[in-house]
Amino acid sequence: MPQIMAMNDRGDRLFVSLYAQGKVAMLDIADVEQPKLLSLVDLGPGSGPHNIMLTEDGKRLIVTDYFLNEDDFGKVKLDGNRKVHVLKVHRNKMKIDPRFNLDFNTAFATGPARPHGIEVR
Repeated sequence: MPQIMAMNDRGDRLFVSLYAQGKVAMLDIADVEQPKLLSLVDLGPGSGPHNIMLTEDGKRLIVTDYFLNEDDFGKVKLDGNRKVHVLKVHRNKMKIDPRFNLDFNTAFATGPARPHGIEVR
């Protein structure tokens, strides 16, 4: 279940969130006829990465881990784990930045929130 995609400024790397797998992939697309998987990051149990965005310098990929949950009145229950992840992006690999931990289940005194759209610099 691929979701949102992002591309670096050079146009040779494609980042894809894979909601149902709880992973984010980085592909080398310098040869668009033969894309190559360079890196795959697992965001952990219960994750469901949806929205992704590269920072302007291309060194970090911000990932929101929530799509849609219609609660008791709907059929869609794609809640993810409601976290925002930061991945360090290197030329041929990505890895989770352990210094960043934003959990929307516990971040606000008013209760859980649902991260979805993002804006980064």
